[in-house]
Amino acid sequence: MKFRTMTLLAPLAVAGCGPSPTIGLLEDHVDKVTRGNFVVCANYQCTARYNLAMTDAEWARVRAFFDPQATDPAAERRQIALAIGQIERIVGPKTSTAMDRPGATIVTTRTKGQMDCIDESHNTSVYLHLIARDRLLKWHEVGQPIIRGHVIDRWFHNTATVTDTTTGVKWVIDSWFGANGEPADVVTAEAWLTGWEPETFKTRTDR
Repeated sequence: MKFRTMTLLAPLAVAGCGPSPTIGLLEDHVDKVTRGNFVVCANYQCTARYNLAMTDAEWARVRAFFDPQATDPAAERRQIALAIGQIERIVGPKTSTAMDRPGATIVTTRTKGQMDCIDESHNTSVYLHLIARDRLLKWHEVGQPIIRGHVIDRWFHNTATVTDTTTGVKWVIDSWFGANGEPADVVTAEAWLTGWEPETFKTRTDR
């Protein structure tokens, strides 16, 4: 039985996503996150970490997505998705991740500048906290990253989350499926936990 378990776990050594090693990192500094000092992960499983800052002009490009303020939770989720893409476009050149491919999973010799779901879930969570700290969210609060998957039936996968404060429904803000700078995918955590993927991702041949 031990040998079988080790055999099943072996593929995880070459997969970008797994149980996240960044939860402790996020918890350690999330209360201190500011536009002038935040940590971004890259190169799979947060093996590269960057201390960054955003200028007032850069942050103004993010704030623009929340003006005017959303009149309902669904509209605010659309704003969040677009804002996450904008932050990635700002951060990408600073971390050499501007060319990050959509859904990068398998560790290869070309991991530099690429991000797996561990990097993405950490970074998106940080971006969400930056947005929340600026009081741009009326209908949601930022949650902890969540994980899905089992060794036997599918790869592990991590994502950032927010909770609709009017209904208590948890939503995932998943930036892993798209390339750097694309709007994040937004879906209920309930659907995501069952294995949800965007239709465009299901038909890809380079996974």
